[in-house]
Amino acid sequence: MPSAISNPLRNNPRAVDPGAAKQAAQWLVLMHSGEMTDADRQACDRWRASHADHELAWERAAMVSKKFGLVPSKVGVPVLRNAAAMNRRSAIKTLTLLIAAGPVAWTAYRVAPWQEWAANEHTATGEQREITLADGTRLFMNTATAIDIAFDDNTRRIYLRSGEIMVTTAKDSAAMPRPFIVESKQGSMRALGTRFIVTQHNDSSLVAVTEGAIEVRPRHNESGAFIVGAGEQANFNSEAGVLQTIDPHADAWTTGVLYAEKMQLSEFITEVARYRPGILRCDPAVADLRVSGAFQLRDTDAVIKALVASLPIRATLVTRYWVTIGPV
Repeated sequence: MPSAISNPLRNNPRAVDPGAAKQAAQWLVLMHSGEMTDADRQACDRWRASHADHELAWERAAMVSKKFGLVPSKVGVPVLRNAAAMNRRSAIKTLTLLIAAGPVAWTAYRVAPWQEWAANEHTATGEQREITLADGTRLFMNTATAIDIAFDDNTRRIYLRSGEIMVTTAKDSAAMPRPFIVESKQGSMRALGTRFIVTQHNDSSLVAVTEGAIEVRPRHNESGAFIVGAGEQANFNSEAGVLQTIDPHADAWTTGVLYAEKMQLSEFITEVARYRPGILRCDPAVADLRVSGAFQLRDTDAVIKALVASLPIRATLVTRYWVTIGPV
């Protein structure tokens, strides 16, 4: 990393002290847990009144809650008290970062951070995991992915809340074979003897088929169903989709590699940020620089160092979990 490091927390008069941000995050989770007592509320009020930094942190916590939605009870005290639950640390850490960083950094977050924590199966940022479903279907989950699994007598269904999955379907052993369907925010994808990848973006879904075929039904236009065959991919919203030739590196993430060919730096940083805990953002001043190469996603520090060495940019750090890529 470059030696010149600035500290936005010190320079920004509206920045929140990290210690106060963490306390505000803990109070926020407790408040929405359903287990906050009158004594807890009084203690929170005293904490807020004890220092201006505390009130500022609480105001920022309220802004986070308004932007991303209230923290559900599943992320409340019962989860935080479970010593075996890794997500209790993720919850507090994520909320603390959002409160401390402020609105300028919130654009780096694609979804409410607690959506993943309430799902049947999920992976943390930077984690990848393969699971085998009850019917023998293999499902590979990418970083920060959350799914719900719903198998019954009529259908085999996966709900993709966020992130990315690669599915290799198995033949159903039921007397009446059940369709295998993946649901995203924008529609449903029915597998036709298939190996395929589904990515949930903010406003669209991407399905890429490497074997077999997929029938896509946009959520608000079921009569507009279309087939995506092997070697094709489709980006679709709730109304329609566009067929394209599949990206030759569509499944590269399953081997921990990100390929870039003259990719915009802002797009590249957004992609790397999916695999890195905390906040990684790109200054608009360098957003249009181009990146090419193959990068190992398991070491995002090395990826950032490679960018700094090859482009006229620098990495500005507050902590290891808050990095901005900007001009030299």
